[in-house]
Amino acid sequence: MPSESLKTSAWGPSEHYACTWLPQERNIGKVFVCRIDLSANSVDRVIFVPVIHTDTESVERARTIVREVKPEVVAVELDRYRYEQLMNPEMYQEEVQTPRTADAAEGLMLQIAMLEKMLGEMTGSAAGDEMVAAIEEGRAIGAKIALVDRPIQETLQAIQRVPLDEMYRLTEMIPGATEEIQNEGSQDFLSLLKKEGTIESMMEQFSTEFPGLFDALITQRDQYVANALQAILNDVEGKIVAVLGAGHIVGVSSTLAKKLRNSAGS
Repeated sequence: MPSESLKTSAWGPSEHYACTWLPQERNIGKVFVCRIDLSANSVDRVIFVPVIHTDTESVERARTIVREVKPEVVAVELDRYRYEQLMNPEMYQEEVQTPRTADAAEGLMLQIAMLEKMLGEMTGSAAGDEMVAAIEEGRAIGAKIALVDRPIQETLQAIQRVPLDEMYRLTEMIPGATEEIQNEGSQDFLSLLKKEGTIESMMEQFSTEFPGLFDALITQRDQYVANALQAILNDVEGKIVAVLGAGHIVGVSSTLAKKLRNSAGS
């Protein structure tokens, strides 16, 4: 799809967030549904679908839930740039293959992208396939599609404010983690991630060992996504299926619930 077909619509104060809408064209598994009795715009209309980015089961889960729920909106953890990457992979292939280590933040993001690429090759499901599946299914049922993640350049800017030693520590750990996964097998790694409590434990460890990066990569993005979802709730009356990485579910849902409570009390 050409980039000019995208439409950007900002709800509420533009300095807080903007959401990109895509035009309308063409056994469920674990679903996280947060129910809070607030108002017609309460978060019980949001169905959170936690996914693992290189997992074939997550691809089918996202597709199946959208098909069965038939929401008014499918919200996906993508920004416009990442959406274009997924829709036109041949145009962006060299960005993952060509290291640009002059910038520590870009070097870290490159290492993460290379790890995801390796996992995708091992599992047969590339990172982002689950988002594409949700978008395709959403279009098939006539749902609106919203890209609710923070723009990658803003995330890079946030990472650049993290102390260099923290960035370098994580960057240096990734090759070792990659080798360990390759030796043990991707299915063992995915099985571990799917065990109850594993994601929460990993996120807690990450926030302790890399607090600056956790804030830039997780907390700030959780806030951005929650802002976007609140705006969508105010804008539509139907259900929203939100397809997010499993590590974002708790942060986004709790932030959204708090914002709705505050709105209801004001």
